[in-house]
Amino acid sequence: MKKLMIGLLASSTLLFGCGGGDVCDDLEDGFNALNDKFDACGGGGGEPEKFDKAGCEDALDNCSDSDKDKLSDAAKCLEDLPTPNCNSEEDLEAWLVKLSVCSEKLEDVSPACAAGTGE
Repeated sequence: MKKLMIGLLASSTLLFGCGGGDVCDDLEDGFNALNDKFDACGGGGGEPEKFDKAGCEDALDNCSDSDKDKLSDAAKCLEDLPTPNCNSEEDLEAWLVKLSVCSEKLEDVSPACAAGTGE
């Protein structure tokens, strides 16, 4: 289950490459909050990944206002997630469903914004 959580974190951070200003702050806060929640379950071992705020800010031109709203909504969702009860398989599965709801907020982010390249 821990590997699944780490995989979800890694895949969700692929979309965290765009935004700017307050959006990047929101994403950094959401990313850090998610790392803290993983740490509560023993983390994934090793050093946690860092949010690339400079890369986020550099990609601002690739994201529409709608994209930025979606990114901020996803970040807020991550921050609002409760800390999972890692000792209960049932509670952990319910938490993962909540995490997937946050990931769904990123589904309609434009490909240019998601890639951070404008292509």
